Amino acid sequence: MSLNVVIVGHIDHGKSTLIGRLLYDSDRIPDERLAEMQKLIEEYKRRFEFAYFLDSFEEELKEERTIDTTRVLFKGRDYYTVVDVPGHQEFIKNMLTGADHAQAAILVVSCVDGVQEQTRRHAFLVHMLGVREIIVGINKMDMVNYDEEVFSRVKKSVVRLLETLGYKDTLFVPISAMEGDNIYKASQHMPWYGGVTLIGALDAIKPVPEKEKPLRFVVQDLYRVDSQKVAVGRVEAGTVRKGDELIFQPSGVVTRVEAIKSFPREIESAQSGDSIGIVVNAEIGRGNIGGHTRFPPKAVRNFLGEVVLLDGTLRQGGHFEIKCGAKRSKCTVVKIREKISSETGEVLSTDATEIGVNEAATVIFETEPMVVEKFAEIPELGRFILARDGKNVGAGIVLEAVA
Repeated sequence: MSLNVVIVGHIDHGKSTLIGRLLYDSDRIPDERLAEMQKLIEEYKRRFEFAYFLDSFEEELKEERTIDTTRVLFKGRDYYTVVDVPGHQEFIKNMLTGADHAQAAILVVSCVDGVQEQTRRHAFLVHMLGVREIIVGINKMDMVNYDEEVFSRVKKSVVRLLETLGYKDTLFVPISAMEGDNIYKASQHMPWYGGVTLIGALDAIKPVPEKEKPLRFVVQDLYRVDSQKVAVGRVEAGTVRKGDELIFQPSGVVTRVEAIKSFPREIESAQSGDSIGIVVNAEIGRGNIGGHTRFPPKAVRNFLGEVVLLDGTLRQGGHFEIKCGAKRSKCTVVKIREKISSETGEVLSTDATEIGVNEAATVIFETEPMVVEKFAEIPELGRFILARDGKNVGAGIVLEAVA
């Protein structure tokens, strides 16, 4: 079993260092990678940092920042796939990508600096994306001589933040990612702490079994292979079998699955997460969503979404391109229903006509016909990106279709 975990928190609070330590302590670093890191560290005159294990490019080491999300695997009782997301404000959109399929989050907070702007914003985004399990690692305890009072003070401020977002009984672990305290092994420096280690906290999480969902197959492209029409894409939810009758929206095409290809072989069925080709007798364009005729996908023209703006201004009546699944569609902001805090989720205004950078709102959009799903029901098709002039400027989730 593997649990997907996203690591979030303010810049320089130690996210990448923590993941590097997790990799190192679980013996997931190959010897050649250790040697490579040592060579780069000597070349660029840096002191050793566990975070360097995550930097996939030399440019990142030179600039001393992580420029994209990083996915790594380490082991506790089970295997964990961890997504490292940059703390820099300009990379918040990568945070949204990173939390895409996370079942749990580790919020890293420096005991030296306490709750900061991105601590609040990342906590809100994790909440918005439906991550229900949060573990808080109060990091850099070695820098305050492992002082219990400092830990307690920072913990209280984080509890206040998380409670505004609806998180209760959150587990807090005092850690030092650099020194390894309470990561895999209990710290000898904090006898006042009698709780579990960070890996122990992850091991205690019980994944919630997924409810069976209706089939949603996202078409990436249509190929012709040996006179066959093959719709290539990804099963985002449910199961598809050879012989199934499917309807594709927004085109309205109905066709039967003549074969399922998982190159180079054929298979009888495919399920959520599988990238496949299905042989059909119809023309199906990119961005169409396939489902069984008894539980069909529905194309809509209006929906209510919760949006965080990352660049520019979103105004009532404004125009954007919306991206959901493989579909790209023009859209218009019909109404800003509520302006909300991107740090606490509370409603700030019900009569706003625009929002700015890093602000959030619930918005009614009008689009060309496209398939979106309620995030709470099928999150794989309940997330979207807003773009303007070819640049991603916002991201959000679908709350409901609007008549």
